[in-house]
Amino acid sequence: MTVIKMPKQSNGTVHSSKDLNQLIDYVMNPEKTNDFKYVSGQNILDIHSTCDEMLATRTMANALKNKPRKNEIYGYHFVQSFSPDDHLTPEQAHEIGCKTMKEYLGNSAEFIIATHTDKDHLHNHIVLNATNPLTLNKFQQNKNDLETLKEISDRISKEYGCKIIVRPEQKLGNSHKNYLVYLAQNSYRKEIKNKLEFLMNHSHTWEDFKTKASALNLKVDDTKKYTTYLLEGSEQTKKIRDRSLKNDKFLKENLKERIERNTIGYSVEEVVKLWNDKESIQEKGQEKEIEMLLEHWQVTKETEKDLVVTIDTAFDNEATIKIPARCVDKLENGQYKIFIKKGDRFSYLDKRSPANHKIMVGATVAKNLQRQSGNIPLYSDNVNIKLKQVFHEFDFLISQGLGFDRSFETIGEELKATYHETEKQLDKLDTKIIEYVEQNKSLDYVDTTIRDTIKNLKLERDNLRDTLYKVDKNIQYYQKSEQRLEAYQKNQSPKHKARDDDFEI
Repeated sequence: MTVIKMPKQSNGTVHSSKDLNQLIDYVMNPEKTNDFKYVSGQNILDIHSTCDEMLATRTMANALKNKPRKNEIYGYHFVQSFSPDDHLTPEQAHEIGCKTMKEYLGNSAEFIIATHTDKDHLHNHIVLNATNPLTLNKFQQNKNDLETLKEISDRISKEYGCKIIVRPEQKLGNSHKNYLVYLAQNSYRKEIKNKLEFLMNHSHTWEDFKTKASALNLKVDDTKKYTTYLLEGSEQTKKIRDRSLKNDKFLKENLKERIERNTIGYSVEEVVKLWNDKESIQEKGQEKEIEMLLEHWQVTKETEKDLVVTIDTAFDNEATIKIPARCVDKLENGQYKIFIKKGDRFSYLDKRSPANHKIMVGATVAKNLQRQSGNIPLYSDNVNIKLKQVFHEFDFLISQGLGFDRSFETIGEELKATYHETEKQLDKLDTKIIEYVEQNKSLDYVDTTIRDTIKNLKLERDNLRDTLYKVDKNIQYYQKSEQRLEAYQKNQSPKHKARDDDFEI
């Protein structure tokens, strides 16, 4: 049985150079690692100078782009434990740890791994530098990322014959429908606060306040010890006390004091109209949900908490995102309906660059899922989308000078060749950047030449990635154009072809 986690005492985070040094000393203890036999690192030149190297990478990043922050994270600490029943050797436990972290973090991360053999159960300690030596950005770690790490650890451990904790299978139901019911039942607090906020600015006495509240279907009862509120005609069944709104300005005495300071008077009719106008504008400006159908083959994993979906990102990469259960309804035929907003933010893990934890907004997620399945989001104008696609396709044909004397196959081959060549150059440049950072991070002072070199290398990398992205987009347009032409040729009627033949000489 394999378990991987971040220690609870520290939450797996290190917040100073002193703590980082102490942690690395503990992890590398020769009495626990068979005199450093089971210690290794990635992008670490010498394991005995691990702390200095990690701090040097951080210093270089600060000199070039980052500024030290309060309570900054210097590193992360993971522990991977194995059961004695799995009968692993220290070498095997160490291999599992190395493979797990490399798949999780990619080749650019800077970490050290040490296998402790002093207890009945073998276990790995992994210390990760919070600064990535390739991007010089901070590595981000959250709960979803830890779940991904656990899944990788389980899969690799299983290859070595380890027993895996089988979690009970959990299924999604009508989670989104249930979530909407929950919102309807519990949104009254927010609505009460909104109305109180509005009324305190448009009333001139407490009695006037209560009269106008009633006109807005808010019943105010101040006849007892506590003032209570009830939204009439809503799902609210129990009155709510002013104190339970958790804001002192909504207490009766504070409301009265605020109302008495108003100098402009409004009639009940004016207040009702102003409120309705306010609600109408807010509704128009409110972000609408994107409703979209997912096929069962687009889903990698389903749990009670979320839906794990693999999508294609730029450059033909794959990424894994998790869609919360509250955004999902599972249909009887095995398909899924998801409900997300354009501005929703999803954390995703790029499979080719695992260290690159990025954010993808809901609109981009919807577009990627649409491209995979062909299911068009319901928020869109379907006819308009199809027209735009056609225009894009023929714009591409014109821009490429495609004529009868040049085949689709030739263009496709050229685009793919350009893509792969650019990809190779990018891989080489990534390696070059890491090697240069590793060579210079031990220097006491990062001079102007080193800074300029790294900046230029990173600029070159950004330009290459931009080129790769543009080529990838062209490939997509090419593929659409190819499909469009094939469909056009199939749709040519025999009658129309016969007419064309009549004019041949």
